[in-house]
Amino acid sequence: MKRALYLFMLLLICRPAFPQTQQLAAIVAEADVPGIQLVYTKDNTSHIYNMGVEKDGSPYKVSSGTIFEAASLSKTVFAYAVLRLYDRGLISLDTPLLSYLGGAYERFTQPDPGYAKITARMALRHTSGLPNWGNDSGVALQFTPDSCFSYSGEGYWFLQRAVEKIMGKPLNNVMQQEVFIPLGMKNSSYVWNQYMDAATAKGLTSVDKNKHGDANAAFSLTTNARDFNIFLQALLSGKGLKPATHRMMIEKASAANRFDEKEVPADAYIDWGLGIGLQKNEKGNAIWHWGDNGDYKCFYMAFPDSRESLVYFTHNRNGLNMTADILRLFFGPQTAWAAQWLDYGYKYPLVIKDLRRTLLRRGYENAMTVVNEKKQKDPGYQLTEHDLNALGYVLLNKGKKREAVEIFKLNIQLFPFSWNTYDSEGEAYPENEHTAGHIKKLKQP
Repeated sequence: MKRALYLFMLLLICRPAFPQTQQLAAIVAEADVPGIQLVYTKDNTSHIYNMGVEKDGSPYKVSSGTIFEAASLSKTVFAYAVLRLYDRGLISLDTPLLSYLGGAYERFTQPDPGYAKITARMALRHTSGLPNWGNDSGVALQFTPDSCFSYSGEGYWFLQRAVEKIMGKPLNNVMQQEVFIPLGMKNSSYVWNQYMDAATAKGLTSVDKNKHGDANAAFSLTTNARDFNIFLQALLSGKGLKPATHRMMIEKASAANRFDEKEVPADAYIDWGLGIGLQKNEKGNAIWHWGDNGDYKCFYMAFPDSRESLVYFTHNRNGLNMTADILRLFFGPQTAWAAQWLDYGYKYPLVIKDLRRTLLRRGYENAMTVVNEKKQKDPGYQLTEHDLNALGYVLLNKGKKREAVEIFKLNIQLFPFSWNTYDSEGEAYPENEHTAGHIKKLKQP
């Protein structure tokens, strides 16, 4: 009943209505996401979907003017700007970045000749050898530059510093000059500004709004789906880039077989261009990227041949769990390799969906009894620690503390030797001395 009411409310506050509205509302509700801002473009016509509220517990509706953090979608926009500079001969893609910085970069705190090998091309295609992020004291190479793929925000930050040195101005000024003003992206910035104080999601606290004072090419872009769709369509058409540079950006620059990680089936269908992910499947070749700044989750995918594109923003930790369903809804039946490569969401979503429906009827306090009954009926019935933990946090974020505690208790019963199950219950119910005692006992040698 509650889910049906949630779906009804999403439909009520979605304007305007399009054929996919009802299905999209169902997907968003099933993922426990309170709202979404999405723009889908096909045949030069854009459809705008603003659904739900800006975050759990907020009375404010998502509108086209709502501002979201773009997280790592920042990287694609920055890459486009770098390639515009390359087209004008202001930066080389294959000159060591340290040469632009006078041979020194403050993040490199340990002597290593490998730093001098890193170029803009390596940073853009994630083969710099740098990890995603170092720490407050600095960063060190994890492998020889250009010998492997490893997604790296540090690489983009390093490239940003070189661009700022070349241009003699801070990153956001460069982005205004090269992207935002030429394309008319009036609601976008890599640093917080007064407009965003007025236009951002109302009802959010200062903790929820990061208010990035320092621009970071890897993650600090704030924007909305309407602005980002303008950028996507410009990118698809090659606007602002020489034809050869445009092709270079969206063609394979590196295989995306991740350093020091087990190979997965999706690896064969995912590559990396310059600042963008590439996917090949039944529908053809696509460009894509995801963003994850804590509770801010977002995603885009576009097909260069047809110029069909989709971008969406959410303010909820489950925002990327529904990517595959959204892609199939708008682009048609296909294998969502990008979503599989990212590996967000439940490992066994149908099992969790069935368990939730049963517990809504039987009561969360009967979780262990319900699971035992299902195992008796089906010896192959399987729940994972990951899925139960994720479900517990979904319930906790929605203010359902009692139900969350019951799920965490179920996880402890099924996986008694995992300290994380006890830790999660303690986070949901910190005054639970029983949990604290179990954690202490479990961690003793």
